[in-house]
Amino acid sequence: MFITPHFPLTGCHGGKCGAMDDIFVGNLEMKGEGIMKSGSGAMLLVVAVLLAVGCSREEQEEVAERFSTAGKALRGEVRAGNANVPRIVREQQRKERIRQDSEWTPENQALHPIEYCQAQLEKLAENANRLDVQAHKYAVAKNQAQRTISESESQLEGVAQFLEEAKRAYRDADASGRWPVTVRGFALSKEKAQEKIVAAAEKRPMLKNAIAKNKALIVSLEKKSARVIEEQKNIIKTKERIRIVLNDLNLKKIVEGDEGIMDALNAINDSLGSLGTDYDDPSVEDLLGPEKSSAIKVSFDAIMAE
Repeated sequence: MFITPHFPLTGCHGGKCGAMDDIFVGNLEMKGEGIMKSGSGAMLLVVAVLLAVGCSREEQEEVAERFSTAGKALRGEVRAGNANVPRIVREQQRKERIRQDSEWTPENQALHPIEYCQAQLEKLAENANRLDVQAHKYAVAKNQAQRTISESESQLEGVAQFLEEAKRAYRDADASGRWPVTVRGFALSKEKAQEKIVAAAEKRPMLKNAIAKNKALIVSLEKKSARVIEEQKNIIKTKERIRIVLNDLNLKKIVEGDEGIMDALNAINDSLGSLGTDYDDPSVEDLLGPEKSSAIKVSFDAIMAE
C-alpha cells in the first residue's frame, strides 16, 4: 500500500517564509488520486509541496493545478505540456474558485442561506452604528450653529444700541462744539468718536453674514439628518425581513432547493440594494459647509438687499 510522504509544513521559497496548509496537501492528494501509486507520482507530490512552501493561497492553488495536469499526463489522459484546457481558461477558472470561496455569490447564497442571512444582519448592524455616529455629529453641529446664531444676534443688537447712543452723542457734541464727548463712560475726542462709530458699523455685515450662513447650515444639516433617519428606518425594516426569513429557515418552513428560498433571498437583496452606501463619518467640511444651493441663495439675498 502506498503511503503519502510527509515533510515539514514550514519553510522558505523565493525569499518568502510561510506555513504550509494541511488543506493544500490534502488538495494535492485529491488531485493526484490514481497516480500516487507510482514512483513518478510520489516524486511529483514532493516537488509540488516543495514549490508551494511559503507561497500564498493563490500560488498554492496554481501549483495544485499544475500538479493535477502533470498527473493526467502521466496517466496518458493528456500529453505533457499540452493540456486539454488552455492555460488562460484554467487561470480564469482558478479566479472563479477564489471568488466563490471569498464572496457571497448567488450560488453561495442558495447553498448556504442561513449563513448568508446571518452575514447580512452583521453588516446591517455595522452600518446602523455608522449612521448613529453620523446622526450624533449632525446634531452636535446643529446645536453649535444655533449657538453661533444666538451669539451673533446678541452682538448685532449690542452694536445697534451702541451706534444709536454714539451717533446721538456725537451730533450733540458737534453741534455745541464741546469735546471730548462721553460715550458709555469713556471720554472720546472727535477723531476717536468717529473711529469707534466706524469700527462698530463695520461689524454689522460680518455678524449678519454669520447669522445667514449658520441659518443656511442648519437647513442643510436638517436635510442630512432627515436622510440619515430615513436610512435608519430602512435598515430596521430590512433587518426584520431577514430575521423572518432566517426564522423560517431554522424552523424548516422553507428548505434548501425550495423555490421559496430563492424568492426570499431575492427580496432580501432588493431591500439591501435600496439602502445607501455612504456610512462613513462626516468630515468637518461636510458638517460646516452648507449645500451649494443654500450658499448661492444666501449670497443672492445679500446682494439683492444692498
